Amino acid sequence: MNLQTLQNIFDCFYQRTYIPFSIVKDDQLIFPEYSPLFHYRQDLQYLYINDEFPLHITNNYQFLGASFLYPINQETYRILIGPCFVLGSQIKDQYMKELTYRISSESTESFTSFCQNIYTLLTTHSLNENQIPIKYLRINHDKLTPKEIFEKNLYERRSEDATRDSYQFELRFLDYVKRGRKDKIDWIFKTIDKTYTVHLADNSLDTIKIKFISLVALLTRLAIDEGVPLDSAFSLSDSLIQNLPNMRSSQECLKYIKYASYEFIELIHHTSKQCSSLINQCIRYIDTHIYEKITLRDLEDTTGHSSVYISSRFTLELGLTFSQYLLNKKIEEAKHLLLFTDHSYQEISTLLNFTSQSHFTQRFKHVTGQTPKAYRDMNFKYL
Repeated sequence: MNLQTLQNIFDCFYQRTYIPFSIVKDDQLIFPEYSPLFHYRQDLQYLYINDEFPLHITNNYQFLGASFLYPINQETYRILIGPCFVLGSQIKDQYMKELTYRISSESTESFTSFCQNIYTLLTTHSLNENQIPIKYLRINHDKLTPKEIFEKNLYERRSEDATRDSYQFELRFLDYVKRGRKDKIDWIFKTIDKTYTVHLADNSLDTIKIKFISLVALLTRLAIDEGVPLDSAFSLSDSLIQNLPNMRSSQECLKYIKYASYEFIELIHHTSKQCSSLINQCIRYIDTHIYEKITLRDLEDTTGHSSVYISSRFTLELGLTFSQYLLNKKIEEAKHLLLFTDHSYQEISTLLNFTSQSHFTQRFKHVTGQTPKAYRDMNFKYL
């Protein structure tokens, strides 16, 4: 396609849609003679950057614009789409007001879809929504509405890949608390600054406090799921949150988060210590031999008690049969492998000594209500 043909196509699109198109090369406007997006280019630098995203869209809450690079005869041109007025917005710029009868008004969603289709039509490459981040611009951030703040944070998370990192951080953090791995908690705090890249509040201390409350809520639910009585879990949660206002700096707050994590570790693992020494010995054996085939005979040989007696103590103290407890522990380990390794379902089945992959899938679904694939897919839906 040559340049003249492209100009004719853009003219045709404009006559049908009232969405303008422009062509720029080397900071020179090639088509048409005048373009509002080119005129305001100093305020719309995002439309002129080159990064990993093929299509750029900007929204300043009055009008929308988009751009992408397009090769013609071995030369690269920048295609500008817009401006389009944001549907329902109030136009404050006097110059832009004069264009209202010549320019379409669109919702952000419809404009994005239109630009996506134009890009695919010209380049023959399709894009998904993660490849089309939207840059929200506002001079006074303090006056952003909740919806605008949500959209701005969504853009930042997509462009900085923060959703994946934050989500993975939470999964690993909860897993380490559940396992009582204080060494891993120490390690993860050293990388916490690299984990959350999107600020929830302008003040860093307020940001950390917001995240602390969210984390305590997650830890409370984890503790309850691990068998901690409701009153104990919520009492710890309440006391930790009540003391939060006493934190006067970001560093104090980070240390307090680590302290809270240790408290939940102690609470979770203290609950298990309330079992008899026999059951605790059996639990330790299961934990350290989880990748082996474990039978009541193994526990009998380890503890010196009969398998019948051990079985009765499991039911009495844990409310589960030995087989149920062992299956639950293996499924918990399988969850860890599904989230934090690249092992196939067959490999996980073999590692945990299930008789076959289909048997593993059946037992996993029996305990969790999901297949291993569904569990892995659900927890990686942000990737």
